[in-house]
Amino acid sequence: MLCLAAARPARAQDSSSVRSAPPEIHGFIELYYRAGDPLNRDGYRLRKADLKFSGLVSPHLRWRIGFDAAKVLSLNTTASELGDSLALSAAVVDQKSRIVQDAALTYVFNPRFNVDIGQQVLPLSLEGTIPTSQVETIERTMFIVDKSRAIGLGDVRDVGVSANGLAANGVVEYHGGLFNETGESQGTTDPNNQKTLMGRVVLHPSFLPGFQIGSSGGFQGGPTPVRRERLGGELQYRTSIYTFRAEAMGARDAELRRFGWYTLGTVRPTHDLQLVARYDFWDKDLSRELSINDAAERQIVAGGSYLLEGGIARLVANVVRQDFPNVNNVRNATFLLVGFESSF
Repeated sequence: MLCLAAARPARAQDSSSVRSAPPEIHGFIELYYRAGDPLNRDGYRLRKADLKFSGLVSPHLRWRIGFDAAKVLSLNTTASELGDSLALSAAVVDQKSRIVQDAALTYVFNPRFNVDIGQQVLPLSLEGTIPTSQVETIERTMFIVDKSRAIGLGDVRDVGVSANGLAANGVVEYHGGLFNETGESQGTTDPNNQKTLMGRVVLHPSFLPGFQIGSSGGFQGGPTPVRRERLGGELQYRTSIYTFRAEAMGARDAELRRFGWYTLGTVRPTHDLQLVARYDFWDKDLSRELSINDAAERQIVAGGSYLLEGGIARLVANVVRQDFPNVNNVRNATFLLVGFESSF
C-alpha cells in the first residue's frame, strides 16, 4: 500500500486552471535490518521505495501513478523432462514483480462516492488497505506478507473497476469492484475468462467513535484450477492513545486452502512514541503439516516506534518470537528487526 496523500482539490473550478496545476509528487522509503532469524540471513533490506505522482484532469477526474523501485524483477519458469532429468523450457517475467503499483483514474461524483478505473489496491482486509507508513509493525501480518504458495491476502493490486463510498451519514463504508484476478494479473492481462468480484463493507457506529467492524472477501468461479475464494472479518477500536485491532482471513486457491488471524494492540504515551504488541497465526496449507513450507506458524511481535523530524521519519524496532507448533525439526527462534522510514 502506498503511504501517499491524495491530490488536493484545485482551487479554481474551470478546466484551464486545472490543467495548469502542477502534479503532486510524494514518496516513502523503508529500510530495515534483520538479525538472529535462522530462516533468513542477517542483513539490510530495502523494503519500500515508493514514488507516487497524482493530479487533476478536471474538477471531478483525478489520475495517479505509483512505483515501488525496491521491487526485484523475478521470473516464472517452466521445466520439462529431458531424458531422465528436468530442463528449463520457458521463462517469462513475473508481472507482479514489476515496479508499477497504482495506475488509475478516479472519477469523483461527490465527496461520498467515487469510481476507480485501472490498477489499484484490492479492497481486501483492513491492514491490507492501511498505508505502509501507518502500519504499527515493520512487517505486516503474515497472511499478507507470505506469498510463497500464492498471492498474499491483502496489500495486493489488480486491474479493474471499483466503486467506493460512504452511506447512512458515514456509518457505512463500502468498496466493491470487478477485477481480472485476485492479484495474480497485476501489470498484465487476464490469463483466463473468469473475473473476480471483490468487496469490503465496514460499519462505523456513530454512538462509539473510533470503533469499526467489517468484512471483506472475493470470489472467482470457474473450473478448479482457476477458482479463487476470499473471506475475512475485521474489528478495530482506535483513539488518540490506544489502538486494538483483530482480523481473520481464509482463502481457497484451486485445492489450496489457507487461514490466518492476528490481534494487535498499541499505546501512545506521547505524540511521538508508540508501543505495540501482536499475536499472529498463519497456516499456509490447511491440509499439510510436513515442513515449514506448508506448516502453521505463530509469531509474537513486541516493540515500538518513535517519530523524528516532526513526523516525516520514524525509527522502529520489533522483537519477533517465531515457532512452528506442528513441525518438530524446526527450532523456535527469536529475532530482531530495526527499521528506518521516511515520507516526503
